[in-house]
Amino acid sequence: MTSRGLLWLVGAFILAPIAATAVAATSVDFSQGPWGGGVTADWIAAAAVALAPVLGRSLTIAFLVVAVDLVLAVVLSWWLARHPSWLTQLVRYALNVPMAVPGIALSVALVSAYPALRPSGALLVAAHIVFTLPFAVAALTPVLAAPALRGDEEVAATLGASPARIAATVTAPALALAAAQSASMIFALSFGEFNLSFFVNPPATPTVPFALFDAYSTQRLEYASAQTTIFIATIIPILAIIVLVRRAAIRSTT
Repeated sequence: MTSRGLLWLVGAFILAPIAATAVAATSVDFSQGPWGGGVTADWIAAAAVALAPVLGRSLTIAFLVVAVDLVLAVVLSWWLARHPSWLTQLVRYALNVPMAVPGIALSVALVSAYPALRPSGALLVAAHIVFTLPFAVAALTPVLAAPALRGDEEVAATLGASPARIAATVTAPALALAAAQSASMIFALSFGEFNLSFFVNPPATPTVPFALFDAYSTQRLEYASAQTTIFIATIIPILAIIVLVRRAAIRSTT
């Protein structure tokens, strides 16, 4: 099988469940088969009303996590890449600990340590940052440690560029691609994270993953599929914009 054929096969494998979900969401009674009882938009309409406040909350959290992660990741990555020592190595290991700890254990630890932050939702944002920050640092640190970038910065400095100008015209463009890739990963992880959202977030203010879990547990398949369809329809345009930014970053570096 050619690489193109393999790509189409993987694409079909990924898209098939999405298509099946959309069919169930627009079926009057999916137990009778695809579009059993006819085609309807009633499930989509009901799911949209129920998900509207939840989607807004999850989007706000995800965008906030992306913004904070990128700022922290740039600072931490610069320190890790430019000041190698036993301390930076220890911090690097510590940053990766949340990736090895089960989400339930991390949630219990955070709720036990900072119960006062839970009602406001600040603890959920902090939990998402702790969970996603290692991915951003892992993407940005190699870029800042690259000898080529260090050389370009030194050349700019010898030509009289100020540190701010070097950061804006040399370092930032080099980081653009890695930052765009990190942003897409962080957004997807935060928007779809279930374990932390389920245990850390106050039950009165659920996020999208919890709403989807509740729909599949207590509602009809058609209604749950409608919520899932809206979830997918919401995240795809945002990820597409991030991909376009990533492509622009690639063009600017070539």
